[in-house]
Amino acid sequence: MKFGPKDTAYAEIYVADNTTATAIPTGSTYTKLSLPDAAVGSSKNCTVSTANGNLIVQQSGQYLVVGAFSSKLGTTDVIWDTATFVNDVVQNNLHMRRRFSTSGYTFNVAISGIVDLKAGDVLDIRVKHNNGSSVNITNEYANISIALID
Repeated sequence: MKFGPKDTAYAEIYVADNTTATAIPTGSTYTKLSLPDAAVGSSKNCTVSTANGNLIVQQSGQYLVVGAFSSKLGTTDVIWDTATFVNDVVQNNLHMRRRFSTSGYTFNVAISGIVDLKAGDVLDIRVKHNNGSSVNITNEYANISIALID
């Protein structure tokens, strides 16, 4: 089934030129990714909350999810997990692991995949790390987009 313009749904949150670091506690559990000064790029048939990084779909279907992050850490040699959650459940097909080898340098992380969503489902991005103490992350640039594909 192909959808026309009236049946489409999409949403986007992005961050540009951020310099504010966010502390992520010890890495035993995922923490919702804070995106300081996030803006809504566009949205149709979705609700976007930049305050808490939620994308809420208003239309059921299969969605393409894409996330891209240019970030730097305040700690050297950290293994970082980035994952998409739907209604507080991790989506294993939308998960990325990256080693940040040097503090203060910008590294890129990307995730993409397809998820089945129902109207009212809440999607967000969360992170964890392998360090024994809190780690500061600065998401200099970020983009989280979803688009209804079927």
